[in-house]
Amino acid sequence: MKVSDVLLSKSDRLVRAPADAPVSRLLAIMVEARVGSIIITSPRSTTATVGIVTERSIIEEAAKKGPHIFSQSAHSLMRAPIPRCCADDSVSHAMSLMTSLRTRHLLVATGDDVLGLVSIGDLVKFRIRDAELENAVLRDFAAARKLNA
Repeated sequence: MKVSDVLLSKSDRLVRAPADAPVSRLLAIMVEARVGSIIITSPRSTTATVGIVTERSIIEEAAKKGPHIFSQSAHSLMRAPIPRCCADDSVSHAMSLMTSLRTRHLLVATGDDVLGLVSIGDLVKFRIRDAELENAVLRDFAAARKLNA
């Protein structure tokens, strides 16, 4: 199982916002798009990825500094560089990377070519689906052996 397999099973739409967007706008975008993170781009480019803002980073910053953070720019609390992996990485490698980096999202890229974003939920869902399929195959194999015995 590779990260590229996970990307194929989900939407390839990346939710983005410029680095100068206020945090309040980021929250509105997250709610509208029903996502937990936003890729932050250079204010001069809609594709030049410079960081990531997550629900968790907003909550942590609000807890430390109070409600005035909602008027601050995305740049002020984004994580940069974005933790990343390659499409050819195994799902288990991506999960261990998330654990070691203490992150819930990984940018999937090949060089500067951004392919998508995976969350821990995406990876867990994929692993569960794969384990269920493997379990069904093993049950069928065991039933066939029992019939032939």
